[in-house]
Amino acid sequence: MRFSSGAGILFVAVEFGTVCVFTVQSSPFRSHLAKLLDKATNYLLVASPYIKTSEAEWLCDRLVRNGHDKDVEVRVITDVRSANVLSGSLDVAALRVLHTGLNRCEIVNLPRLHAKVYIADETCAMVTSANLTPSGLDLNLEYGIGLTDSTTIRKVRDDLQRYAALGNRLTAYTIGELEKVSDELRLEFEKIERSTEKKLRRKFNATLRHADREFLRAQVGTRSAHGLFADAILYLLSIRPMSTPELHRNLKALLPELCDDTKDLVINGQHFGKKWKHTVRTAQVFLRRRGAIQLIGKEWHVKLS
Repeated sequence: MRFSSGAGILFVAVEFGTVCVFTVQSSPFRSHLAKLLDKATNYLLVASPYIKTSEAEWLCDRLVRNGHDKDVEVRVITDVRSANVLSGSLDVAALRVLHTGLNRCEIVNLPRLHAKVYIADETCAMVTSANLTPSGLDLNLEYGIGLTDSTTIRKVRDDLQRYAALGNRLTAYTIGELEKVSDELRLEFEKIERSTEKKLRRKFNATLRHADREFLRAQVGTRSAHGLFADAILYLLSIRPMSTPELHRNLKALLPELCDDTKDLVINGQHFGKKWKHTVRTAQVFLRRRGAIQLIGKEWHVKLS
């Protein structure tokens, strides 16, 4: 069923007895997001792989103007990686602006994030193609839907929280260090764009390798590889049962930086296969002993309590 609305088209979807009300939203998206921010009194979730400093400042100013900057619990999920920094799509400075400008703000670094989702309390949510950038909010031809049904909003929020559990919470110190790394990386990149000197290229490559290591540290945080793989296994098996080879393929797609095929497990000079697969095996045994997963036939399942 669908009903005409002054804000576009209002849709009512009925599935298995559940009613979901949503509106379609088209560019420009700033007005849609502004209305959502105005409704955030307790909780705000922002999932966007690309974030620019100007839009981080705009978001903070909007919450301050509404008097909600000290009360709203804010969770920002993004993807801090060299490619995003070099393309200019992500400003690490934007994360500092959000973390310091809001009283209760948590920044989560989640590799391979592609979703763009904005949620205010259980009042409204936007699932969209628009990043938190000037292009996403004002210039690009974006599209999305607005949700007002609290049951659906809770489902979307819970899914994003499950995604965030695979990431790492960034501290103010880590954000500061990553900002230094990203500034140095951009500076070296600008130099090689203006020159063909091999010396500058070598220096940039060294800076890039250093940046990749630091961004990987920001992904892992204080967790062990075992812990990261255990969380990822539970997430993947919550989608559907998988065999061990299927788990390996999906884990490699989900956590490519940790699944290094160039490193073998070597004991007394003998090679015992890829090191990361042994770590995965350790995580599987741990989860099985804890009663979290079980092997049925050739497939691993989440064990229902």
